[in-house]
Amino acid sequence: MSHTYQQSKELYYTRLRIPKDEAYFVYFTFESNEGLCYYSTVDESLKGQYRDLDVKCPIEGKGDLKALIERLQSEIRLDVLLEEIIQDS
Repeated sequence: MSHTYQQSKELYYTRLRIPKDEAYFVYFTFESNEGLCYYSTVDESLKGQYRDLDVKCPIEGKGDLKALIERLQSEIRLDVLLEEIIQDS
């Protein structure tokens, strides 16, 4: 039985690493899938040749977000650095 965010207050959280010159494509893709997830760029990654993104979505959106990430991986280099279920605060 699946549970919802309203029941559990759980979020799917992942950290992604993208080459700096491909980051715009990922930002655009997330924005065009409005409501699927929210993301932020990790400040420490702004000095490198890559961008690390913290991405979160309600637990019931996990499958859709993972499918979108897999699709992006077929188009560009995108590394999943971390995946976990966290409690929303």
